[in-house]
Amino acid sequence: MTKISVHIITGFLGSGKTTAIIDLLNQKKSDDQWAVIINEFGKVSIDTQTVETATEDQSIFDISGGCICCTAKAFFQQDLEKIVNLQKFSLIIIEPSGLGGVDMVTEIVSKNNQLALMPVICMVDVTLLNNERLQMNFLYKNQISKADFIAFSKCDTLLDPEILAFLSKFDSKFPNKTIVDKSKLLELIGLENQPEKIRSRFQLLHSLNKESQDNNFQQKILTFDDETIFDTHKLSDVLKSCPQLLRAKGYIMTDNGCKLMNYTLSGCSFENQNSEIQNEIVLITEQVEDDFFQQIELKILSISIIH
Repeated sequence: MTKISVHIITGFLGSGKTTAIIDLLNQKKSDDQWAVIINEFGKVSIDTQTVETATEDQSIFDISGGCICCTAKAFFQQDLEKIVNLQKFSLIIIEPSGLGGVDMVTEIVSKNNQLALMPVICMVDVTLLNNERLQMNFLYKNQISKADFIAFSKCDTLLDPEILAFLSKFDSKFPNKTIVDKSKLLELIGLENQPEKIRSRFQLLHSLNKESQDNNFQQKILTFDDETIFDTHKLSDVLKSCPQLLRAKGYIMTDNGCKLMNYTLSGCSFENQNSEIQNEIVLITEQVEDDFFQQIELKILSISIIH
């Protein structure tokens, strides 16, 4: 029986995993049947909606409200079984939460004799290789160290000499890692046709470090009235002023229509969207004081316009 190839694309919050998956889905052959499992730490499925809108792909399995390596593990197992039982997919792409580990995900996949675990790919935001706060984060380092291949995102924002400097620094911190061009991921995914290249180096760990549990992080969903209009520049400034904030994303209303907002440690971006989801922002932080979310919500409201 032919096994279904499974590709895990991991990476920290905002590293470019969802964008990479959208690119892959838009490049694949029209008759290829792929399933995509997207895991989000927050309860709002922003990434799933983004992939479905950008690719018109309906083979997306959404798991939200926890990481599939721990609190949402049962839902992950159920989705894998469902995909196998449908008997129509030749390949599965798994996007764990940016706060999730890799160990338990690979272990679950490996225990299913109808699945073939392929090399793990880790997306890394090249612009954050100098960010001291991120470089000290256990999850960030763990995701990179457990991956077989590293793909850098946001290289187009840097000059060639800067990229070379960053690559040198990365190699000093994570030696002997195989770095692949983000634009070549489709070729890497194509390794499912070469059984002899199925990954063997990766050592499965059957216990999770307590630091990789998702209860070390907090998330809050802020929902605003349809009449609330945001100034993107002011909203970006508010988010950047909160050092506790690791990630923020959502669909917001502006004077120029609905925007998909993405905030990471490297900055904030806004993209035009035709979405029914409006004025909802997901915030993800490390453990914070009880009044943190109330304070940031008040700051955001203070710079909004009520029509």
